Amino acid sequence: MKGILMKLIYILAEKGKLIGFNRGKLKALLYPAYRMFCYVLYRLGGGYIYLYHVELPLTQRCNLRCKHCSFFMPYFKQPVDFAVEDLLKYMERLLSVVDAVQIFRILGGEPFLYKDICAIVRKAISSPKLKTIEIVTNGTIMPSRELLDLMKGERVKIQISYYGKLSRKAEEIKAVCDEAGVECVIRDPKDKTWFYAGDLHERGRSVLELRKQLKRCGNICRNFQNGKLYFCPRASFGSKLGMPDNPNDYVDFRHDVDVKTLRKQVFALTQKRYIAACNYCDEGTEEYKPVPVAEQL
Repeated sequence: MKGILMKLIYILAEKGKLIGFNRGKLKALLYPAYRMFCYVLYRLGGGYIYLYHVELPLTQRCNLRCKHCSFFMPYFKQPVDFAVEDLLKYMERLLSVVDAVQIFRILGGEPFLYKDICAIVRKAISSPKLKTIEIVTNGTIMPSRELLDLMKGERVKIQISYYGKLSRKAEEIKAVCDEAGVECVIRDPKDKTWFYAGDLHERGRSVLELRKQLKRCGNICRNFQNGKLYFCPRASFGSKLGMPDNPNDYVDFRHDVDVKTLRKQVFALTQKRYIAACNYCDEGTEEYKPVPVAEQL
Protein backbone atom coordinates (compact mmCIF):
# COMPACT_ATOMS: atom_id res chain seq x y z
CA MET A 1 0.00 0.00 0.00
CA LYS A 2 2.85 2.42 0.83
CA GLY A 3 4.33 1.83 -2.62
CA ILE A 4 1.03 2.48 -4.37
CA LEU A 5 0.44 5.74 -2.49
CA MET A 6 4.00 6.91 -3.14
CA LYS A 7 3.58 6.21 -6.83
CA LEU A 8 0.28 8.10 -6.86
CA ILE A 9 1.88 11.18 -5.27
CA TYR A 10 4.71 10.98 -7.81
CA ILE A 11 2.33 10.78 -10.76
CA LEU A 12 0.22 13.69 -9.50
CA ALA A 13 3.22 15.89 -8.70
CA GLU A 14 5.39 15.16 -11.74
CA LYS A 15 2.86 14.36 -14.45
CA GLY A 16 0.01 16.65 -13.45
CA LYS A 17 1.88 19.79 -14.43
CA LEU A 18 2.63 18.31 -17.85
CA ILE A 19 -1.03 17.79 -18.73
CA GLY A 20 -2.11 21.36 -18.20
CA PHE A 21 -2.83 21.38 -14.46
CA ASN A 22 -2.02 24.78 -12.98
CA ARG A 23 1.22 24.33 -11.03
CA GLY A 24 0.19 26.57 -8.13
CA LYS A 25 -3.17 24.90 -7.70
CA LEU A 26 -1.54 21.48 -8.00
CA LYS A 27 0.91 22.22 -5.18
CA ALA A 28 -1.84 23.63 -2.95
CA LEU A 29 -3.93 20.53 -3.59
CA LEU A 30 -1.09 18.10 -2.88
CA TYR A 31 0.37 19.68 0.26
CA PRO A 32 -2.34 18.70 2.78
CA ALA A 33 -2.57 15.22 1.23
CA TYR A 34 1.21 14.84 1.39
CA ARG A 35 1.35 16.07 4.99
CA MET A 36 -1.39 13.59 5.95
CA PHE A 37 0.41 10.78 4.11
CA CYS A 38 3.60 11.51 6.08
CA TYR A 39 1.57 11.62 9.31
CA VAL A 40 -0.12 8.25 8.71
CA LEU A 41 3.16 6.57 7.74
CA TYR A 42 4.87 7.87 10.86
CA ARG A 43 2.06 7.24 13.36
CA LEU A 44 0.77 3.93 11.99
CA GLY A 45 3.89 2.69 10.24
CA GLY A 46 6.23 2.41 13.18
CA GLY A 47 7.86 5.81 12.72
CA TYR A 48 8.30 5.50 8.94
CA ILE A 49 9.87 8.68 7.50
CA TYR A 50 8.99 9.56 3.90
CA LEU A 51 10.21 12.64 2.04
CA TYR A 52 8.93 13.33 -1.43
CA HIS A 53 11.68 15.62 -2.73
CA VAL A 54 15.11 16.46 -1.30
CA GLU A 55 17.58 18.73 -3.09
CA LEU A 56 21.32 18.55 -2.40
CA PRO A 57 23.28 21.66 -3.52
CA LEU A 58 26.93 20.86 -4.19
CA THR A 59 28.13 24.37 -4.93
CA GLN A 60 27.07 28.00 -4.94
CA ARG A 61 28.98 28.55 -8.19
CA CYS A 62 27.09 28.97 -11.45
CA ASN A 63 28.21 30.09 -14.90
CA LEU A 64 24.89 31.88 -15.55
CA ARG A 65 23.62 34.98 -13.76
CA CYS A 66 19.84 34.59 -13.77
CA LYS A 67 18.23 37.71 -12.30
CA HIS A 68 15.34 35.79 -10.73
CA CYS A 69 17.24 32.63 -9.72
CA SER A 70 15.16 31.03 -6.96
CA PHE A 71 18.43 29.96 -5.29
CA PHE A 72 19.97 33.50 -5.49
CA MET A 73 23.18 32.20 -7.10
CA PRO A 74 24.28 35.51 -8.69
CA TYR A 75 24.01 37.24 -5.33
CA PHE A 76 26.67 35.21 -3.53
CA LYS A 77 29.72 37.50 -3.50
CA GLN A 78 32.12 34.65 -2.76
CA PRO A 79 30.42 31.41 -3.86
CA VAL A 80 31.81 28.21 -2.37
CA ASP A 81 31.95 24.52 -3.13
CA PHE A 82 30.80 22.39 -0.20
CA ALA A 83 33.48 19.95 0.99
CA VAL A 84 32.82 16.50 -0.44
CA GLU A 85 33.76 14.84 2.86
CA ASP A 86 31.09 16.84 4.66
CA LEU A 87 28.44 16.18 2.01
CA LEU A 88 29.07 12.44 2.12
CA LYS A 89 28.93 12.46 5.94
CA TYR A 90 25.64 14.39 5.96
CA MET A 91 24.17 12.14 3.27
CA GLU A 92 25.01 9.11 5.38
CA ARG A 93 23.27 10.66 8.40
CA LEU A 94 20.22 11.56 6.35
CA LEU A 95 20.00 8.03 4.96
CA SER A 96 20.21 6.59 8.48
CA VAL A 97 17.16 8.66 9.47
CA VAL A 98 14.75 8.51 6.51
CA ASP A 99 13.10 5.40 5.08
CA ALA A 100 12.37 6.70 1.58
CA VAL A 101 13.03 9.74 -0.60
CA GLN A 102 10.97 9.77 -3.79
CA ILE A 103 13.18 12.26 -5.68
CA PHE A 104 16.76 13.05 -4.68
CA ARG A 105 17.95 15.97 -6.78
CA ILE A 106 21.62 16.93 -7.10
CA LEU A 107 22.17 20.54 -8.11
CA GLY A 108 24.18 23.71 -7.64
CA GLY A 109 24.64 26.41 -8.73
CA GLU A 110 25.76 24.38 -11.70
CA PRO A 111 26.54 20.82 -10.50
CA PHE A 112 28.91 20.02 -13.39
CA LEU A 113 31.27 22.68 -11.99
CA TYR A 114 31.73 20.49 -8.90
CA LYS A 115 34.82 18.33 -9.33
CA ASP A 116 33.72 15.60 -6.89
CA ILE A 117 30.23 15.06 -8.30
CA CYS A 118 30.99 11.40 -9.05
CA ALA A 119 31.55 10.67 -5.35
CA ILE A 120 28.14 12.18 -4.54
CA VAL A 121 26.35 10.28 -7.31
CA ARG A 122 28.06 7.03 -6.31
CA LYS A 123 26.86 7.51 -2.72
CA ALA A 124 23.31 8.23 -3.89
CA ILE A 125 23.23 5.14 -6.13
CA SER A 126 24.37 2.96 -3.23
CA SER A 127 21.18 3.64 -1.26
CA PRO A 128 17.91 1.93 -2.26
CA LYS A 129 16.11 4.50 -0.11
CA LEU A 130 16.57 7.08 -2.88
CA LYS A 131 13.96 6.04 -5.43
CA THR A 132 14.80 8.51 -8.23
CA ILE A 133 18.06 10.45 -8.55
CA GLU A 134 18.29 13.52 -10.78
CA ILE A 135 21.12 15.87 -11.70
CA VAL A 136 19.85 19.29 -12.77
CA THR A 137 22.06 21.28 -15.15
CA ASN A 138 21.67 24.44 -17.20
CA GLY A 139 22.94 22.78 -20.37
CA THR A 140 26.24 24.65 -20.68
CA ILE A 141 28.82 22.09 -19.48
CA MET A 142 29.40 18.55 -20.71
CA PRO A 143 29.27 15.75 -18.10
CA SER A 144 32.48 13.77 -17.73
CA ARG A 145 32.88 10.30 -19.20
CA GLU A 146 33.45 8.99 -15.66
CA LEU A 147 30.05 10.35 -14.59
CA LEU A 148 28.27 8.92 -17.65
CA ASP A 149 29.84 5.49 -17.07
CA LEU A 150 28.75 5.65 -13.42
CA MET A 151 25.17 6.55 -14.34
CA LYS A 152 24.70 3.96 -17.08
CA GLY A 153 21.95 1.49 -16.25
CA GLU A 154 21.26 3.19 -12.91
CA ARG A 155 18.19 5.10 -11.66
CA VAL A 156 19.91 8.42 -12.28
CA LYS A 157 18.92 10.90 -14.95
CA ILE A 158 20.19 14.24 -16.13
CA GLN A 159 17.58 16.98 -16.34
CA ILE A 160 18.51 19.97 -18.49
CA SER A 161 16.78 23.24 -17.66
CA TYR A 162 16.65 24.62 -21.19
CA TYR A 163 17.13 28.38 -21.56
CA GLY A 164 17.38 28.71 -25.32
CA LYS A 165 20.72 30.02 -26.60
CA LEU A 166 22.06 30.16 -23.04
CA SER A 167 21.87 26.35 -22.84
CA ARG A 168 24.34 26.09 -25.70
CA LYS A 169 25.35 22.46 -25.10
CA ALA A 170 21.89 21.04 -24.33
CA GLU A 171 21.54 19.02 -27.53
CA GLU A 172 25.14 17.83 -27.33
CA ILE A 173 24.62 16.67 -23.74
CA LYS A 174 21.45 14.85 -24.78
CA ALA A 175 23.28 13.13 -27.64
CA VAL A 176 26.18 11.85 -25.52
CA CYS A 177 23.74 10.66 -22.87
CA ASP A 178 21.70 8.75 -25.44
CA GLU A 179 24.88 7.18 -26.79
CA ALA A 180 26.03 6.24 -23.27
CA GLY A 181 22.65 4.77 -22.27
CA VAL A 182 21.98 7.48 -19.69
CA GLU A 183 18.50 8.97 -19.34
CA CYS A 184 18.45 12.68 -20.17
CA VAL A 185 15.47 15.02 -20.30
CA ILE A 186 15.45 18.54 -21.72
CA ARG A 187 12.95 20.68 -19.80
CA ASP A 188 11.51 23.44 -21.95
CA PRO A 189 10.75 26.74 -20.15
CA LYS A 190 7.05 26.37 -20.96
CA ASP A 191 7.01 23.28 -18.71
CA LYS A 192 7.89 25.43 -15.70
CA THR A 193 7.07 29.13 -15.70
CA TRP A 194 9.41 31.22 -13.53
CA PHE A 195 7.95 33.31 -10.71
CA TYR A 196 9.53 35.95 -8.50
CA ALA A 197 9.01 35.53 -4.75
CA GLY A 198 10.32 38.99 -3.92
CA ASP A 199 13.39 40.17 -2.03
CA LEU A 200 14.37 39.07 1.47
CA HIS A 201 12.79 41.82 3.57
CA GLU A 202 10.40 40.91 6.42
CA ARG A 203 6.71 41.18 5.42
CA GLY A 204 5.23 41.49 8.91
CA ARG A 205 2.43 38.99 8.31
CA SER A 206 0.29 37.51 11.09
CA VAL A 207 0.34 33.81 11.98
CA LEU A 208 -3.04 33.40 10.30
CA GLU A 209 -1.70 35.00 7.12
CA LEU A 210 1.40 32.80 7.19
CA ARG A 211 -0.68 29.62 7.60
CA LYS A 212 -2.85 30.63 4.67
CA GLN A 213 0.24 31.45 2.64
CA LEU A 214 1.90 28.06 3.18
CA LYS A 215 -1.35 26.28 2.42
CA ARG A 216 -1.41 28.02 -0.97
CA CYS A 217 2.33 27.60 -1.50
CA GLY A 218 2.22 23.86 -0.84
CA ASN A 219 5.97 23.31 -0.87
CA ILE A 220 6.96 19.63 -0.60
CA CYS A 221 10.57 20.21 -1.68
CA ARG A 222 13.18 20.07 1.10
CA ASN A 223 16.67 21.51 0.64
CA PHE A 224 19.61 19.73 2.29
CA GLN A 225 22.30 22.40 2.31
CA ASN A 226 25.59 21.57 3.97
CA GLY A 227 24.11 19.45 6.77
CA LYS A 228 20.84 21.30 7.38
CA LEU A 229 17.57 19.91 6.02
CA TYR A 230 15.52 23.04 5.34
CA PHE A 231 11.77 23.06 4.85
CA CYS A 232 12.22 24.82 1.50
CA PRO A 233 14.93 26.27 -0.79
CA ARG A 234 13.92 29.85 0.08
CA ALA A 235 14.67 29.24 3.77
CA SER A 236 17.91 27.49 2.85
CA PHE A 237 19.51 29.96 0.46
CA GLY A 238 17.91 33.09 1.92
CA SER A 239 19.48 32.34 5.29
CA LYS A 240 22.92 32.69 3.66
CA LEU A 241 22.10 36.15 2.33
CA GLY A 242 20.84 37.97 5.41
CA MET A 243 17.48 36.37 6.15
CA PRO A 244 17.30 35.01 9.74
CA ASP A 245 18.41 31.37 9.98
CA ASN A 246 15.52 30.19 12.16
CA PRO A 247 16.05 26.72 13.78
CA ASN A 248 12.33 26.00 13.36
CA ASP A 249 12.82 26.02 9.57
CA TYR A 250 15.29 23.12 9.42
CA VAL A 251 16.69 19.95 11.01
CA ASP A 252 20.40 20.13 11.82
CA PHE A 253 22.36 16.97 10.93
CA ARG A 254 25.76 18.46 11.70
CA HIS A 255 25.82 17.65 15.40
CA ASP A 256 25.88 14.46 17.46
CA VAL A 257 22.13 13.87 17.81
CA ASP A 258 20.70 10.35 18.07
CA VAL A 259 18.72 8.92 15.15
CA LYS A 260 15.47 8.67 17.12
CA THR A 261 15.54 12.40 17.89
CA LEU A 262 16.39 13.29 14.30
CA ARG A 263 13.51 11.16 13.03
CA LYS A 264 11.11 13.05 15.29
CA GLN A 265 12.50 16.35 14.05
CA VAL A 266 12.22 15.38 10.37
CA PHE A 267 8.65 14.23 10.91
CA ALA A 268 7.84 17.53 12.62
CA LEU A 269 9.29 19.35 9.60
CA THR A 270 6.82 17.56 7.32
CA GLN A 271 3.92 18.75 9.48
CA LYS A 272 4.65 22.49 9.48
CA ARG A 273 1.70 24.85 9.02
CA TYR A 274 4.06 27.75 8.38
CA ILE A 275 7.74 28.58 8.84
CA ALA A 276 9.59 31.78 9.71
CA ALA A 277 10.92 32.06 6.15
CA CYS A 278 7.34 32.51 4.86
CA ASN A 279 7.50 36.03 6.29
CA TYR A 280 10.36 36.78 3.86
CA CYS A 281 8.71 35.32 0.76
CA ASP A 282 5.77 36.04 -1.55
CA GLU A 283 5.07 32.53 -2.83
CA GLY A 284 1.52 31.58 -1.91
CA THR A 285 0.38 35.23 -2.06
CA GLU A 286 -1.00 37.56 -4.73
CA GLU A 287 2.46 39.15 -5.00
CA TYR A 288 3.93 35.97 -6.52
CA LYS A 289 4.27 37.06 -10.15
CA PRO A 290 5.54 35.37 -13.34
CA VAL A 291 8.85 36.67 -14.70
CA PRO A 292 10.96 36.04 -17.83
CA VAL A 293 12.84 32.75 -17.75
CA ALA A 294 16.61 32.99 -17.19
CA GLU A 295 16.86 36.76 -17.71
CA GLN A 296 20.54 37.58 -17.18
CA LEU A 297 21.96 40.33 -14.97
